[in-house]
Amino acid sequence: MPDPPGRDRGAAPGTRRVTVVGAGFSGTLTAIRLLHFADAPLEICLIEREEGYRYGGVAFGWASTNWEHMLNIQAGRITLRRERPEDFLEWANEEADRSGWPRRWQYHSFGVACVVPRRIFRQYLAERLRGAAADAHAEVTLRELTGEVIDVRRRDGGYTVRYADAGPQGGVHDLPSDQVVLATGHLAPVQAPFHHRVKDSARFLADPYAPGAQDWFRAVGAEESVLVTGSALSAFDTVVSLVHAGHRGQILICSRGGHLHGTYPADHEHDIWQAARPAFLNAGELTPEVVVEGIRAEYARLREEHGVEPGSPLEAVFPERVMKAWEPYVIELVSRMDAGDVRMLLDRYKSLIVTSRTSTVQEIGGVVRSRMRGYNGAPKTVDVLSAGVQDMRPIEDGTKIRVVFDGRPDVVVDRVVNCLGNKTDYERPDHPLWNGLVNGHGYARPQTSTHRGVEVGPHGELIAADGTTAADLFGVGPMRQGDETSRRGRLGAFVFSIGTLRNQCFDTAMEVLRRLRSASDEEQMDIPDGIHHCLIRSSDWIAADLTTEEPRATRLRERLQGYAHERGFPNALNHLTAQDRTERRKYRAILDEDLADFGADLAREFELTAPQARRAVALLATLVEKHAVHSLCDITKLAGWDSQYSGQVKYAPKKGA
Repeated sequence: MPDPPGRDRGAAPGTRRVTVVGAGFSGTLTAIRLLHFADAPLEICLIEREEGYRYGGVAFGWASTNWEHMLNIQAGRITLRRERPEDFLEWANEEADRSGWPRRWQYHSFGVACVVPRRIFRQYLAERLRGAAADAHAEVTLRELTGEVIDVRRRDGGYTVRYADAGPQGGVHDLPSDQVVLATGHLAPVQAPFHHRVKDSARFLADPYAPGAQDWFRAVGAEESVLVTGSALSAFDTVVSLVHAGHRGQILICSRGGHLHGTYPADHEHDIWQAARPAFLNAGELTPEVVVEGIRAEYARLREEHGVEPGSPLEAVFPERVMKAWEPYVIELVSRMDAGDVRMLLDRYKSLIVTSRTSTVQEIGGVVRSRMRGYNGAPKTVDVLSAGVQDMRPIEDGTKIRVVFDGRPDVVVDRVVNCLGNKTDYERPDHPLWNGLVNGHGYARPQTSTHRGVEVGPHGELIAADGTTAADLFGVGPMRQGDETSRRGRLGAFVFSIGTLRNQCFDTAMEVLRRLRSASDEEQMDIPDGIHHCLIRSSDWIAADLTTEEPRATRLRERLQGYAHERGFPNALNHLTAQDRTERRKYRAILDEDLADFGADLAREFELTAPQARRAVALLATLVEKHAVHSLCDITKLAGWDSQYSGQVKYAPKKGA
């Protein structure tokens, strides 16, 4: 449970402190990873401002969901640890306390393809955090606080995190920290200009995930009409919330493009395709017109090549498989196009991109689609309107809202729900903490290529206004969405999906711990970005630092590569995939002892000085660990399952079929 309010109690002498700001999904998972792998005195402070979001954030928190809100991903793919894909299923079926679950779920047996209520996923996060804290190194502790972080600033080689506690006595406190991980979630919801006349009306809901939103849905009259602005997943969640509250009236989902998520077939299996580099990328200049026409032509060509028929099961999953296959080409597009053009295209085609990048599971999409059709004795209650809203205004003493459209008749409804998504521009954020970080201290800057989120390094390090890395200040979560697009080609909800955030939290936590270990190590060098993706490049870089004399350099490179592939990498994987602290400690000792022996062999074989050998081994250990983390986070690789669920898993996805 969170600590009671009070001033910083101070960590034990010699204990470092990492403060994680935000205890939603990303903050909780980052803390879990820190607890897993910290092996020296460390206090992890986890601060959350809204108790209803603790452990789950907006997506999975108790305040923002009900028991009918499902994860839009199958149970076999939502583990917190990619190296243990069966972890969620084992927890849900063998460990979870089901006493607070509705009867529908109390006796449910979860399998790989099951859907999962988001509230169950929140419980999974909370219990895995408690388990990680209990299993952590004796001198590694977790401290949970409740309060609003209002400032983070450099001080004495670290940072001071200032927060206003949420206790009855209030108070503002300073928390000295060696490293800070910002896991603040989304910015505030977008409010369009046409919302300004109704934004203070009790009949307008600005945020369907806000604390109290579920009470608002329950207050909607059963036969009242509701207009939803926006057609992405939040609109689907809104329909689910209304239906769960007993609503039977008309719902109008309105967006300018009229795009809507598809619904996965009941027997849907996720697959990863490969696609050739689109021909339009050969153009000398990538203008918006060239890109739009090129994508349309290539998409049509791929539909014909794969034989996609209207209404077929393949049609429901075809767009997202193509967009996944195109991720390498999105990276090229963003790197070659003018940043203003990139932003314009992302804004203009946002709805199409979002709805094409993912469909919905039957338990979500079916709620909407079935009500769009209607049945004998169950009339159609959901319509989709493709139109641009011009204005909204209260009428009839504020009991109804008139919606004015561009080029079509007005509509009068009882309620309006805003589902236009969240703000993404950090240049002038209305979030006080981020406004201070960007515009006050200059510790962060808006993402350059897409202007979505903030600029970060390869492990989530914030890039300051002057282009330097803000040492020991990291971000995980939606503030990295622009980086996910420009660095990995991800679009739509996949810029902050479970898989994406799971990788960010793992990688950032390991980088935080590495920096804590090497903070006083003068032999550590700045490692170039990206070389850890390849053990050959890593080995070549280390060898070049020691010698350029041939044939000695060649022999040294071969020796380093051989060790990295045959012993270093397997040892690192064993350590990272161990199930508990006892196993991790065992494999850590094996790894360290083996590295020490290898360092002694290097010194003897190549006549290296003790500092040279020590530095070579330290760098190799760092790069091998980075490569192992990168490998475990590779979304195209399915980990092998060694459990009762192994028979339900497809080990190798089919290509192009």
